[in-house]
Amino acid sequence: MIVDDDAVVRTGLRELIGLSGLFTINGEAGRGDDFLSMFREKPETEFAIIDLSMPGLYGTVVARKALEINPGLRIMIFSAYVDKSELSMLLEMGIFGYILKTEGFDQILKALSNAAKGAPYFSPELVGQVLMRNTVHTEKIEFTPREAEILAFMCKGLSVEEIASELFVSSRTIEKHRTNMLSRANKKSTLDLVLYAIKNGIVPYNSIDHKSVL
Repeated sequence: MIVDDDAVVRTGLRELIGLSGLFTINGEAGRGDDFLSMFREKPETEFAIIDLSMPGLYGTVVARKALEINPGLRIMIFSAYVDKSELSMLLEMGIFGYILKTEGFDQILKALSNAAKGAPYFSPELVGQVLMRNTVHTEKIEFTPREAEILAFMCKGLSVEEIASELFVSSRTIEKHRTNMLSRANKKSTLDLVLYAIKNGIVPYNSIDHKSVL
């Protein structure tokens, strides 16, 4: 679903998504409350692009209410600006990504491609803020060499299926490793796991593909 009060923006995103063939659009809305009404009728929706500044409900409220309806919804914020406190709040909610409207079509397409693969995306300008959130130090988890290898691929934006192909194992095996790592690190999402790995030096910061996963 596309949620933005600017009809021109909605048209542009609709055409870009249509050309990419990555998603089927099952609804559009110019207000947050209209989107929530639509979403309640279509809770199986997997992905939503949401603007922050709209008439009626503000974007952060819309995101929170949408995740209450379906915690598995992948939300990509699409906004002209970023506020540090809002970004922190949205990350705590569990958003899937944040695209600045200053991005070119190629990067927007990259973000959509990542979402289709299950890999998060944040505009490069936001990487530092994303990595610096939650500065409280926690006990470092020691991952096995295989787990560290899988984490490194995750940091490059590869999907479970792509990692399985690289390592010549089944997707089920990779998913099992991912689930085990999430549990041991007490994280909720792949994004949280990737950030944990970078912060704790498990995967070097300069080795990641920022434009793929962050």
